[in-house]
Amino acid sequence: MNNPTVREQDHTQSEEQLNLLQTITMEVAAASDLASALEVVLRDVCEKTGWVLGHAWVPNQDGTILDFVAAWCCGDGELKPFRAVSEAFRFKPGVGLPGRVWKSKQPSWIEDVINDPNFPRSAAAQTAGLKTGVGIPILSGGKVIAVLEFFMRESREQSERLLSVITAVAGQLDLLRRATHAEAATREREFRTLANSISQLAWMADEKGYIFWYNDRWYDYTGTTLEEMKGWGWQKVHHPDEVGRVVEHIKIAFATGEPWEDTFPLRSKTGEYRWFLSRALPIFDADGKVSRWFGTNTDITEQRELEKALRASQDELEQKITDRTAELSRINEILRSILSNMGDPVIVADKDNNFLVFNPAAERMFGKGAMQAPSTEWSHRYGLYLPDKVTPFPKDQLPMIRSIRGEEVDNIEMFVRHEKAPHGFWTRVTGRPLRGSNGDVLGGVVVCRDITEIKEEEFFRAGQSRVLEMIAADAPLADVLTSLVLLMEGQAEGLRCSILLLNRDGKHVRHGAAPHLPEAYVKAVNGAPIGPRNGSCGTAMHRRKPVVVTDVMTDPLWVDYRELAKICGLRACWSTPILSAQGDVLGSFAMYREENRGPQSEETRLTQIATHIAGIAIERQRQQEILREREARISLAAESADLAFWILYPEQNTAWMSEKGRLIYGFDSKLPLTCDLILSRVHPDERAAVKAAYDRSCALSGTFESEHRLLLPYGKTRWVIMRGRCLKDEEGNLVETIGVTLDVSAQKQADLQLQHQREEMAHRNRVSLMGEMTASFAHELNQPLTAIANNASAARRFLQRGNIDPALLQQLLQDMVADSQRAGEVIRGIRSLVRKETSVQTLLDLNSVITETVRLVSTDVLSRESVVTTELDPQLPQVSATLVQIQQVLLNLIINALDAMEGLPPAERRVIVSTRSDRGDVAEVSVRDFGTGLPKDQPDKVFDHFFSTKQKGMGMGLTIVRSIIEAHGGTIVAENAPDRGARMLVRLPAVRGQRQTIAAA
Repeated sequence: MNNPTVREQDHTQSEEQLNLLQTITMEVAAASDLASALEVVLRDVCEKTGWVLGHAWVPNQDGTILDFVAAWCCGDGELKPFRAVSEAFRFKPGVGLPGRVWKSKQPSWIEDVINDPNFPRSAAAQTAGLKTGVGIPILSGGKVIAVLEFFMRESREQSERLLSVITAVAGQLDLLRRATHAEAATREREFRTLANSISQLAWMADEKGYIFWYNDRWYDYTGTTLEEMKGWGWQKVHHPDEVGRVVEHIKIAFATGEPWEDTFPLRSKTGEYRWFLSRALPIFDADGKVSRWFGTNTDITEQRELEKALRASQDELEQKITDRTAELSRINEILRSILSNMGDPVIVADKDNNFLVFNPAAERMFGKGAMQAPSTEWSHRYGLYLPDKVTPFPKDQLPMIRSIRGEEVDNIEMFVRHEKAPHGFWTRVTGRPLRGSNGDVLGGVVVCRDITEIKEEEFFRAGQSRVLEMIAADAPLADVLTSLVLLMEGQAEGLRCSILLLNRDGKHVRHGAAPHLPEAYVKAVNGAPIGPRNGSCGTAMHRRKPVVVTDVMTDPLWVDYRELAKICGLRACWSTPILSAQGDVLGSFAMYREENRGPQSEETRLTQIATHIAGIAIERQRQQEILREREARISLAAESADLAFWILYPEQNTAWMSEKGRLIYGFDSKLPLTCDLILSRVHPDERAAVKAAYDRSCALSGTFESEHRLLLPYGKTRWVIMRGRCLKDEEGNLVETIGVTLDVSAQKQADLQLQHQREEMAHRNRVSLMGEMTASFAHELNQPLTAIANNASAARRFLQRGNIDPALLQQLLQDMVADSQRAGEVIRGIRSLVRKETSVQTLLDLNSVITETVRLVSTDVLSRESVVTTELDPQLPQVSATLVQIQQVLLNLIINALDAMEGLPPAERRVIVSTRSDRGDVAEVSVRDFGTGLPKDQPDKVFDHFFSTKQKGMGMGLTIVRSIIEAHGGTIVAENAPDRGARMLVRLPAVRGQRQTIAAA
């Protein structure tokens, strides 16, 4: 110890330690708080005395454990893991280096911390390479306020001098703490006074979240004490349903140092729970670390209730909006799905011609989607044409444009052709306007449908009809078959067809039609024999069934025609025999292809149609040849016997007649005859009866005889008797009717005179009708004549007295003139009914005519103890007719109705005259009685000549009525009423055009 070198070293160390003490004392004095002072001590001790690491520990609020608060290391990265382990430790008294110093309140020096049994961090220390450790308490008033620990990598014995220096520094820290606490106490008192004056519940906690103070408001509300609430005791006044969530939430704030906010219910001293908004802010020290927390709880119960009600209302509104939006979205999605999956194109445009919807089907049909192009270019852009396939569809007639104009468009056909469909197709368009809730047009929608197959089938059927019309018109067979082949070839591209006929020898074929086969091929086949190996056609006719050759170059059936087929470019051929109704082979129909394949389903269908029509044409020609031969033989026999001989073929609607017959019927010798033409020569009045008798005879007895009139073209009438026999086939079908016609005009000459006499009787019957109405007419004349006489007598008396009033006299004279005119009209009506001359037609109001006619027969109705009522349609249209003749019709129908009810009790004798408008085109008059009715089997028989249901009737009245109605272009029908009685329905055409003066009785 007396070594100078040692002494010098000790002196040097003493000076360094003294300087260290001075430096630490000055820096500690400048520190703002204990935490800052601790960091100063850790830094200076480590830098000045060779320690590599220093830690500071302070007791927590409860004084139960030591918490890590500060550290300092000399920049060695290997020390960071040990520091991290230390920060995670909490030491109880006596545990570890800090704990033993805290408990003993004495410094502790450990030369080897790795092997020290009371050093829990030994493993981390070994990893960091630490050896020596020292712990020093910082006391204040005999209480440990902090523990400092230092570490170095070398093993070092205890240094009393260093311990004394650090102990002295601890004294400086105590002085700083005392001064700081005094100042803090002053600020604390001021703060608590302010905190107690606010309306919120306030509290303070340390940096770990330990609440150590509440304001008076808290205690007033909760009725608790600090002892109950300090630390985490505040959980006792929290609602049990919320407290767990609040604790977890606030722990996160305490751990992260982030400001805290939450809402929760707190129990008052009365047991009531009220909701509070709690907010807490961290208070940081000079180093930016949380030193404590200050929080407030604001009562928001009323605000929360208002917010809850507002939120409920808002939620309800939002839910309605959400539901409506979802509904609209769902509807829109459904509509989009429907439009996207619809097979028919759908296009929607607004009123400015902008496309809104152009579904995928529309894009496929028109080759492109919606384009913002003027409507004038739509036809060009989308290839829209009129049915002539050439003229662009007019813009103003486009279905979409018309729909936007407010029109309803139905079934507009147009032809569409564009670059993606060069051959074009047909579409049918329907359009409707889109209207808003106020009815305004917002746009238009059109739906299209591809009708190409329908149109092609229509064209195909029209082509078939033309061919059948040619057959019916007896066009040359070659023309018929050529048209048929061209029709079939037009149904598919690259298709060539032919028809061969079988000769009557049944062994050879002859050319029928092949417009697109090479002439060399046609000549080679014409006249070829049929057989088992004679190409497709010859073999098909031989086998009587279809023959399909998919490769003519290899098929043995084409050995004799192979080279010819090769030259003509034919590679496949299938042929079907044409059979008659009896199954006889008439020929064959063949299809040719330039590629090797068999027939497709559509080609098979075409073959069936072609063979059927060709069979009709060929068989008809053969039948006509047979008929011509037969007619020639019959004509020869008929001319030899000088008979009017004829043959009818109902199935074909054709006929043959000998020259004698043509002379009787007035037919030219070269005029082609039909059954309908012969029937047309029958007088119109007897035509239906003759036809019915003929049909009935053919269906039952098989023999036919009829006596009737013929009306020849030049107006002459001829009476004939027809006798014939109906010939049927094995199945009972009518084949033909053969018979003769006898001219019996001479025998009927007397009947004409008898007819004239009947007409005279009809006129007399008319006059007789007038006689029956004498009482009514006398009554109608008596009224105006009596009025004239009374008015004349009154005028004479006034004149005799000499005090006549001129106005009264003028009125009497006017009445006399009117009554005289009325009497004259009655007389003129009677004369018109009796005369035979034709009156001029005028515009009539049938309701007025009926009213006047009912008035004319009123006396007769009363005398018969009957009632006539009218049911008149005020909208009845006017008719053009002769007034007198219409009155005659009404009189006849009313008198007949009255006669039909003579045997009924008076109470049941009712006649109803009604009118009705039938769509404004026809005026209908009905006269209905409640009598015995008409004959049930033939109610229209009442219109026959001389038919009457009256004992004294002549049977001519209704015949005359019908002739009058028909002369006016109308009809009359007799029918039995549903319950009883009869009804006569008269229908007259309404007048169209310019209105004229109405003539009425």
